[in-house]
Amino acid sequence: MKTRFLQFVLAVWATVISEQSVWSQSTPYYDRLTFRLAAQEVPGNQQNINFLFLPPSTQGPVVTISDLTFTGRYLSRYQINSGVALFNFDSGFPLSIQFANGARAFGADFSSQYQGVASFTATLSLDNGETFHFTAPTDPNSTFFGFVSSTPIMNLTFSDGGLLPNTASGHEELIANVFVVTVPEPAGIVLAGFGAALLLGWRFPKHKS
Repeated sequence: MKTRFLQFVLAVWATVISEQSVWSQSTPYYDRLTFRLAAQEVPGNQQNINFLFLPPSTQGPVVTISDLTFTGRYLSRYQINSGVALFNFDSGFPLSIQFANGARAFGADFSSQYQGVASFTATLSLDNGETFHFTAPTDPNSTFFGFVSSTPIMNLTFSDGGLLPNTASGHEELIANVFVVTVPEPAGIVLAGFGAALLLGWRFPKHKS
């Protein structure tokens, strides 16, 4: 009996540790295919997020899709070269994205609606203190950027730099074709541990105590 209980404890521990494994570093990716290949190795729930379902009318400050929450000023649907985008229209603050249980990989197409310049410096700020800068074209074009994080990220912000500095509303961020690997619900991790324990209990012979 003690042996079977020990097998159960070890199985649950191994499952939780594997789900919470820490990657050696946060790695940026500038190519979607390379990013997707790397993200396939990240434990968690893989999701493709698009904004096709949004009507053209303004949606308000919050749009929630699955376990992602996008926050801006007037979020609405917009069209860029890579597809339907979420538009942080005429905002005094950058686009924010929250993950219900955290995310370990995130990638998307980035642009800005501001048409006064051909390109801008996009900034992704993560809640673990990391910041990524990359050059992105303005509407109607976009560029891909993604990263695999060393720790689960609970939220990030995407800023186009506030390209209208002399106005109260300087941000015009556009984001499309999001791919994310989110951390599973804690209950899912526990159930996986129970499943592993049951499997071990079935595979190993019983010992008389």
